Amino acid sequence: MVIPRESMRDVLERSRFAIRWGGALGLLCHPIYYVVWTYVLPQPYDNLYLRLSAAALCIPLVFQARWPKRYNHLLLIYWHCCLIYVLPFVCTFLAIRNSFSTMWMMTEVMMIFILALCIDSPFLLMGCIGIGVLAGALAAVFSSPVPIVVSAEDQSNLALLPVVVLCSMAFSHAISKGRIFVEKNRALQALAGSIAHEMRNPLGQLKHVLDRVEEALPATVESSRASPLSHDGAASLYRHLAHGQLSIERGLRIIAMTLDEVSAKPIRSDGLAYLSAASTTRKALEEYGFADEKERDKVKLVVLEDFTFKVDETVYLFTLFNLIKNALHHIATHASATLTLTVDRNLVMVRDTGPGIAPEMLSHLFEPFRTSGNSAGTGLGLAYCQRAMHAFGGTIGCRSEVGKYTAFTLQFPVVSKSEIEDYEHKIFERATPVFRGKRILLVDDDAGQRMRTGRALLKVGAHVSEAENGEVALAVLRESAHHDLVLMDIDMPVLDGYAATERIRADHESPHWDVLISAYTAEPGTVARVLARRAGMDEIISKSSSVLELITSVQALFENGNRHHLSQKTDAFAGKSILVADDDTYSRLVAKAYLERCGASVVEAEHGQAVLARLQEHGVIDAIVMDMNMPGMGGVETTASIRARTDAYATVPIIALTSQSDDDAVRACLAAGMNEVMIKPVHGGSLYICLARQLTPQRVANVAAKAAPAPTAAAPASALPAIRESDLLDEKHLEELVALDLLDDSFIKGIEQIRQLVDRLEISTDADDLEATHRALHLLLGVSGNIGAKALHQFARQIYPRVVEGAWPAEDNWLARIGLLGGRSADALQGYFNSAKTRRDHRDFLND
Repeated sequence: MVIPRESMRDVLERSRFAIRWGGALGLLCHPIYYVVWTYVLPQPYDNLYLRLSAAALCIPLVFQARWPKRYNHLLLIYWHCCLIYVLPFVCTFLAIRNSFSTMWMMTEVMMIFILALCIDSPFLLMGCIGIGVLAGALAAVFSSPVPIVVSAEDQSNLALLPVVVLCSMAFSHAISKGRIFVEKNRALQALAGSIAHEMRNPLGQLKHVLDRVEEALPATVESSRASPLSHDGAASLYRHLAHGQLSIERGLRIIAMTLDEVSAKPIRSDGLAYLSAASTTRKALEEYGFADEKERDKVKLVVLEDFTFKVDETVYLFTLFNLIKNALHHIATHASATLTLTVDRNLVMVRDTGPGIAPEMLSHLFEPFRTSGNSAGTGLGLAYCQRAMHAFGGTIGCRSEVGKYTAFTLQFPVVSKSEIEDYEHKIFERATPVFRGKRILLVDDDAGQRMRTGRALLKVGAHVSEAENGEVALAVLRESAHHDLVLMDIDMPVLDGYAATERIRADHESPHWDVLISAYTAEPGTVARVLARRAGMDEIISKSSSVLELITSVQALFENGNRHHLSQKTDAFAGKSILVADDDTYSRLVAKAYLERCGASVVEAEHGQAVLARLQEHGVIDAIVMDMNMPGMGGVETTASIRARTDAYATVPIIALTSQSDDDAVRACLAAGMNEVMIKPVHGGSLYICLARQLTPQRVANVAAKAAPAPTAAAPASALPAIRESDLLDEKHLEELVALDLLDDSFIKGIEQIRQLVDRLEISTDADDLEATHRALHLLLGVSGNIGAKALHQFARQIYPRVVEGAWPAEDNWLARIGLLGGRSADALQGYFNSAKTRRDHRDFLND
């Protein structure tokens, strides 16, 4: 008896939507049609009591959600009884009493098909139609004041009804099968999504563990002196570590692809960029995690004619990763089989000489949960590839011959020459102000490569010098006044890039020890990335990158500042006293931690009056980092008061911190006398650079000369990109907090503060209190930015300017979205904290 009950429960759950809306339609339609057929388009016969009784029967269906659960089985029975009475009984009764008129015969046919939509079991459908029609006919015959006469024409019409019933049964059966298929796919999607979610967490934790292992290993240049490991032994460990990290990253990529596909997450058109097909495809091969060199040797890239396409790089890489993975799986047992990626005139072909695909499978390849010869696959990969290509405006197709080959062809739309030129012009236009005057050292043993790269950098206004190996690069750095960036090849004679970088970083007496260094290499980015980080490099750029990609990568490096020394203490601001003013405790704590790492002494203040009081109490304040919006006296008013003084503090450097990115807010800060404006959240590199420019040049010239000008403000709010709610946390910012040991009780308080502020926003909005909403939103901006709640911070910053102007946000459902983002962000931050604490405890245990 268990199986029928479970089956009835399943049928009920599938039917709930139909029950509710069927009840509503029955309740409305019967009285309405009585009025229509009686007064608007009069028919020979209608019956008000019959119509009202049918409508009354539908009332419990409208409120089916309120039925007690223990009576759910009766709800399903009531639903079918109601259908029998409301449709076949009433319609048949009225059709007979109206002498089988054309209109009522059409109604009878329509009734049968409506019933087929409500009942997905063919035999149950036939039973309900039979019972209702028979009962309706008998009632009509016995209640009619005159005998019912069926003419020859009526008999012909009635003879069609069995055909209609059979068609409706077939229709019902088709709906049932289709529903089962859809529900199966939904179940598989839910299962795939659940597995992906469950696997992402342990993989993420394992990645963090390997990252911490990397930090714990000695630098290769020091291993022979400070560790029992030999130089070769340490390098070997780094390579094993790199392969482990790569495997995890590859798994996380596949999980991300799976989650995107099962959730049908749209691929955003504003994330598309113009890229070289050859270099991007080459990058896919460099980053793909091949099992070993033997597997890598089976794959080759052929570039017949490069072209520019407009794609999302990550999505394109995912697409190629999936095609490569599938091909390698199928050719694994064929020793002589190969895989070739061909780039040629707006298409990329992935062709293997493996076993091929059966013809009957080719038409189903891109359907979700279809697999061919891979029992371990989910069947989502090719569906994702097809969706990605459609998002790019292109197509994907497959040709195969069993025993010979399989070829997937990615066809991309043509990008016009004028469109490419316009894009290149915009890239160079944006990059020139950043590169102008920068001194860049190119270190490469290939003179042709130095010439090509130097020519590209000269086009954006950089000053370029060259060195053919690491030894010469060290000599150039010793002899020159300063350099802003070193583009360092890795594999060079005399002294390679890793060793040269380690020597630069080890010489803290040199003015160049802190210079930005990027690996510029043709080596695969897997092992090279770990070794580059370990040597002290800030970034790794592939030589396969196009000129535009090179310029964009270096520009991003300049704008972000160097981060490699964030976990190390320096004395760049030794002897300096810096006042940090912010009404948000956590914001002050983050800024204080950054500054104390640089040797500064930090004084705190919660509002403008406290700033003025601190200036009176303390002997020397060398700079002020001040929030723009604080209770009582804000940053603008406080700055105006300081600039009006007649003592030495009238010219003290003041850095504004603000969550407002619009031009008016920036102008207000600068007009009040602030020296620079930084947009929250605070990042160590940007704060470091701002203060380096403002403090005494003799004390920090070495740092300031190397740092790129930090942007004084973000783009206006209207120009901000749309916020992706899935991108909840700022991983880089959280890594900085971990490096600064700021994931402590104050971090937990910050998480709780987010929850409290979201509640306060709901209360103030319900009370129509715009001022209280302004205060709560201001505090939420500060804590969300500084704690790393990226999506919450971006959305709050988007709606904040209108609240500052004294109006409610114009965005629809802004409060609901704040609530959703606040809850999800707080949960994600709590999870990150727990994971970080577990890693720290594990590390402490190993150290003990």
